[in-house]
Amino acid sequence: MTFPALDRIEALARNLDGWQRQLADRMAELEQTSAEGVSDSGLVRVTAAADGKIVSTELNARAMRLDSYSLAEEFTAAANRAQEAAAALVRELVGEVIGDPGAGPRRPADHEGR
Repeated sequence: MTFPALDRIEALARNLDGWQRQLADRMAELEQTSAEGVSDSGLVRVTAAADGKIVSTELNARAMRLDSYSLAEEFTAAANRAQEAAAALVRELVGEVIGDPGAGPRRPADHEGR
């Protein structure tokens, strides 16, 4: 006697093992990945790790001509963009593992460290 439900459960378990391995591989890839954000003026560039942690900043010398309020806005905009790009990268990689059709194609220009 065969049990179709048992066969489906076993197939699901095999798929879960595969997804877990793929996700572990992607997580290792994410640890080495970063995303970049640039301010509107292009004077401030911020790099964020996949977990959103800011790992570096770059300041163009011309930015020193800005007042402190404007410079702070430039840093904030660049940091927010870097963190948003890092979060999008994480969503994309997880979507690839789980087969989410909403995960768009990779755009290498958006991400650094790939």
